[in-house]
Amino acid sequence: MPSQLHEFEQCCWDLRGQLSRLGPDEICCEGLTPRQCRVLRAVGTEPELNLSLLARREGLTASGMSRRVDPLVDQGYLERKWGAADDGRALRLELTKKGKESLDQVEEQIYGGIASLWRAMPAHERSTVLDALKVLVRAARRIESQQKPPVRSIPLRAR
Repeated sequence: MPSQLHEFEQCCWDLRGQLSRLGPDEICCEGLTPRQCRVLRAVGTEPELNLSLLARREGLTASGMSRRVDPLVDQGYLERKWGAADDGRALRLELTKKGKESLDQVEEQIYGGIASLWRAMPAHERSTVLDALKVLVRAARRIESQQKPPVRSIPLRAR
């Protein structure tokens, strides 16, 4: 008989697999990867976000984040803007029209899948599931905050 910990692990694994099928594939929306979609969502959510803060939130070095952002700039999804800090030197990222349109497409795909999942649950169990997910997210954030500097979550919609 499996332990509760084993059952929990299996449920997390199964849920991760199912949720990954609801959102963008490995390559989606004009060739964007899920990581690139995450960058677009972060920039769309917080227009004042600079490269250093974004890197810290994603657990990357500034140069690592720059390597992730470079293709998005080269392909016309993002623009670099100077002068985000008091001294005018910090690099800020801004969505282009193409970036906004692609972000909208990604979010619609994600929301469509999540809405289907929500409707597939019995209505009388939804609040229980939602409460349990909130507990799970809080626990995951506690672990993360103990391991490295806290990372702010990126909301599902960047609007």
